[in-house]
Amino acid sequence: MRKAKLNAILIKQSEYGDSSLIYRFFTSEHGQIGVLAKGIRKNQEHLLALCQYELNVFEPKEPGLWLFAEASLLKDYSAFPSTSTWAAAECGMELVSQIIIPQEDIGAVFDLALSFLVYMQKTPVNAILILWRFMLRVTIFSGIGNPFASCCLCEKAFSHYSAYLRSKGGMLCKACSRDMSPNDDLFWLSETSSRIIGLLPEIGNYLTEIKLSPPTINEINSVFEYYWLAHHKHPLKLKSLGLLSQFAI
Repeated sequence: MRKAKLNAILIKQSEYGDSSLIYRFFTSEHGQIGVLAKGIRKNQEHLLALCQYELNVFEPKEPGLWLFAEASLLKDYSAFPSTSTWAAAECGMELVSQIIIPQEDIGAVFDLALSFLVYMQKTPVNAILILWRFMLRVTIFSGIGNPFASCCLCEKAFSHYSAYLRSKGGMLCKACSRDMSPNDDLFWLSETSSRIIGLLPEIGNYLTEIKLSPPTINEINSVFEYYWLAHHKHPLKLKSLGLLSQFAI
């Protein structure tokens, strides 16, 4: 087997047999990989999720699990200023683990994930706002475009997001939404949700002034989930995402 040295973020781990672990890493070279660490529960200290490692592994001859050799800690991102920030960071890495990234974009997404974890280290409140910005960027990298770039009917750029139109898989501007009667195809947004979505590209400047509520969090989460399902044809299943409404301030 050929040995490789990879730049990797540990996403999660699971037990395998009596003494082994299977690690899920996101690497700058290959995207997500599974790594079998034989006997590591008996012989070595466990690695920490959300940390960056220089990973030495043996590459499989066919698609499947890589074989763990050793890992050196490069940066510890496992400690966060609040529980809500930790949950948002977990959710961001969970998202990365679910997408298929073109080979030419893997390095850029890896750098984006590291920047996200760095930002989380200094975000004690409203970390979900940074998560949404990260989700937006990852959604674009996944090949389905920017859900907030233009109205799905008139195709004009806009900044006030009135509703999401399920049948078209996109957002409606205020003018187009006025011409539509309320129906089950429309998912209406509150003024607060609309404002937050409009601010996402520069949301880091508004962390302390935005007041979130569970309904607002659920609305914006739902928009991402609807858009993902409409364009990827499979649901966005992030276990951590539903928990974040508990941390509204």
